[in-house]
Amino acid sequence: MFILAAVLCAPHAWGYLGSFEDQDGYQDGSQTPTRDVTTYNAGAYGTNANGPGGSATTITPNDGLFTKFDQGNISDGYGELVAHHSLGRTGNAGLVLRSSAGFGDTGGDGADYLYTFDNRDFGGLSPTTITSGTVALDYWMSPQTSFFQTGTVTSTSFLNSAGDTIFSVGTVGQGIFDARPYIQWQDANGWHVTNILGNNVAYDHIMLSFNLDNNTVSFSYYASLTGLTTLLASDVAAAAPIDNLSGIHFVAQANTEQNRYDDFNIASSIAVVPEPSSLLVLLLGGMTCFGRRRRK
Repeated sequence: MFILAAVLCAPHAWGYLGSFEDQDGYQDGSQTPTRDVTTYNAGAYGTNANGPGGSATTITPNDGLFTKFDQGNISDGYGELVAHHSLGRTGNAGLVLRSSAGFGDTGGDGADYLYTFDNRDFGGLSPTTITSGTVALDYWMSPQTSFFQTGTVTSTSFLNSAGDTIFSVGTVGQGIFDARPYIQWQDANGWHVTNILGNNVAYDHIMLSFNLDNNTVSFSYYASLTGLTTLLASDVAAAAPIDNLSGIHFVAQANTEQNRYDDFNIASSIAVVPEPSSLLVLLLGGMTCFGRRRRK
C-alpha cells in the first residue's frame, strides 16, 4: 500500500490567545469593568483566525478555555488574569496577570491559571493531532515584580497532554527598589537564571521552538532595554516528554502588580498521513488536474 506523506506548515495567525482584542474573543475593559477570563467565554468568540463570531457571554467560572486554581476575587473590576485596555503592545489590549490585594488576590496566594489550546491557536488543526515535527511559539511580555520580591515571581509554563511542564520562562525579583526582574528558564536540568533584565514598561520578545521528535526546546529572548536578542537555550532537553502542546500555565506570586502578555503566535510543521480513502481522493484529484493541464 502506498502512503502519501505531506508536510503542513500552519499559517502564522492570531488565534484564541492572539492579541487579546475583541475579535480574538476578549473583553478589554474599555466599555465595562475588566473581567476575569474564567468568568466569560474568553477566547471562544470573535472572527479573527477563522473564529465563530458571536460575543462575550457569561459562563460558570472555569467552564471555558481558562481555569483558575487559586483563591481570589474574580468579580467584575477585579480578576487576577484579565484582558486590559491600553496595556497591550499592539491594538487596544493585553493579557495581564496580577496578584495584589487591589486586583483580587484576597487570599494572598498569588495567581494560578491554566489556558487550554484550541484549534484556532494552531491554524485550524487540533492540538492533539500535532505529535511530531516542530512547533514554533512566540509572544511578547512586559514582566513586573514588586519591590523587595526575591526568588521566582512569575512563571509561564508550556504543558504536554498529561499536564506536565515541558519548558518554562520565568522571572526573578531583584530584592531591591526595582520592579524589573531577571529572566530565567526551566528545562530538564532545572531553572537557569540569566543576567537579562525584563522591561516593566515596554515589551520583550520570547521565541520558542519545540522539537516533538527529539523532545528538545530552543529559546531566544529579545530584551527591549538593550535591543539585543540572545539565544539562551539551543535544543536542550525538555523537562517532560513533548507528545503535544496542550496548554500554558500562568503563575504569579503574591504582590505581583502587572505581568503583561500580547501577540501570541503559533506555527507547526507536522507530517500528515491520509487514510486510504483520502489517498484515493487525492490521487483522483491529481489525475484531474493533470488532465486539465494536458488540454491547455
